[in-house]
Amino acid sequence: MKRIITLTLIMCCLLLTGCDNASIGVIGGADGPTKIIVSEKENSTIKSSDVKKYFKEHYVNERELPVLDINIENPFVSDDRTLTLDDSINNSLELMIYEYYHNIMSGSYQKAKNVIVDGSLLAATEASENNFKDGIYYSHILIDEIDLVDKDDLEEISEKNKQDIIKILNDLEMTEFAIVEAEMDITHNEKSLSMAPQVGNGEVTRYFLLGKKDRDYKIIEVYWEGFMND
Repeated sequence: MKRIITLTLIMCCLLLTGCDNASIGVIGGADGPTKIIVSEKENSTIKSSDVKKYFKEHYVNERELPVLDINIENPFVSDDRTLTLDDSINNSLELMIYEYYHNIMSGSYQKAKNVIVDGSLLAATEASENNFKDGIYYSHILIDEIDLVDKDDLEEISEKNKQDIIKILNDLEMTEFAIVEAEMDITHNEKSLSMAPQVGNGEVTRYFLLGKKDRDYKIIEVYWEGFMND
């Protein structure tokens, strides 16, 4: 229970920092004890036309991504944990997200952390690593779909989230970005379920924000359901 509480506090503290004009909501989630929703007061600093231009000019061109020649072990089994992929991997950015979950399921947390820019996702991954050491982890992840979001679908992102993304990318001096959507069915092991009543098995959707700097992509942040109005 201490590990679960620690994860919750870490996530809350990180999101509260620098959010003096924000209201915070916390609800249960299928792949963790809490979901944090931050709703800031409207204070847009970038014109809508400039936001649209930025997304058009800086979003990755999928056709320029390297052609993959990979052989994925499917399903991947590590002790009592299984990762199953029910989709194809079409590019290197989708592969990055698959490998993130592959490293989590294999217990290779350092590899998972190596591709994350310092932030709330890194803190959550470190907390997950501590839980793993205490025998609290996912027993099964089924990735139903893993897709690089099409540029035309970026219109489904709220103006608030677009503004936040631009600020994050500028602060990190990223030259290009991408968003990968992953739809999964997750199952927690018995110890995890017994220690946190608000944690349950089920379907989840995650949106990974990736940024490019010095020719390499890194995972910047992950967003939950409601990020896109699809």
